[in-house]
Amino acid sequence: MGLFDIFKKKSAETTPQSIAPNQPAIQFVSLFYENKPEINTDAILAELKQRFANVEPLQIDGTAAFAFPDFMTDFNGVNVPAQGLILNTDAEIDLDKYKEAIADSIQWSGAEDAMKKCRYQVSVTELLSKGLPHQARLEFFNTLVCAVVQATGAQVVYYRNSNKLLDATKFMEACDAQEPEFLEGAMNFRLFELSNGEILMDTLGLHAYGIADFQCSFRKYEAHEIAGMLNMLAYYVVDTGDFIRDNTTVQGIGKNPVWKTRYEASKVEPTRQVVTVIPNY
Repeated sequence: MGLFDIFKKKSAETTPQSIAPNQPAIQFVSLFYENKPEINTDAILAELKQRFANVEPLQIDGTAAFAFPDFMTDFNGVNVPAQGLILNTDAEIDLDKYKEAIADSIQWSGAEDAMKKCRYQVSVTELLSKGLPHQARLEFFNTLVCAVVQATGAQVVYYRNSNKLLDATKFMEACDAQEPEFLEGAMNFRLFELSNGEILMDTLGLHAYGIADFQCSFRKYEAHEIAGMLNMLAYYVVDTGDFIRDNTTVQGIGKNPVWKTRYEASKVEPTRQVVTVIPNY
């Protein structure tokens, strides 16, 4: 049984349309805890210094905030460093708010049980970083999240733009691996049943970095095979900056592995530009 075989596929069907390129969006991550975390600015700063060559603490209305001079970007004509904020909240966790995220987190079967145990929440977000190249922005924000997870002992990590819940321990292992899986939180895979009997898999989250997500409708393949292919394409695009072009071909799978591509609107919400990868049976 494959990694993506244990799930309930959701139904979806819309008509593809052309759409403008995706625009970068603010990254926002929620961290969840069974026990109330201590937001110790000194401890977080110490962890950040283990991961960043340069980091400076900021004072923003009592909020734990940091500037990263190695990640400079233009803001209204001024060169400024990217910033990270850690926001503590006493709001009660509403599990219903995360039902769709639990359903979409198909790579983690324990997501719902883990969320039921959590009572406390801390949020991590970015400022002045949307203008960074996507590779630098991914490195900056993922490293920031890793530092806060490590310093505060979170149990669950939730990336809003990919609607993905992750086991914090597994997330840290992926990010701190010898070859870091830097899309572990930023990109999610979803599965849907189409009315024509096909299965649709798409990625969610690349759009927040101004990159096209991917989608593929298929019949004769296993979900994990399609996920592996899309994952390879996503890492290639993010790592090299060599965007896949409209009406070209990419390396697919199967007996006829030359598969065509097409830029269009996503078949399912949120509406965004995607690269549709078309199987060559």
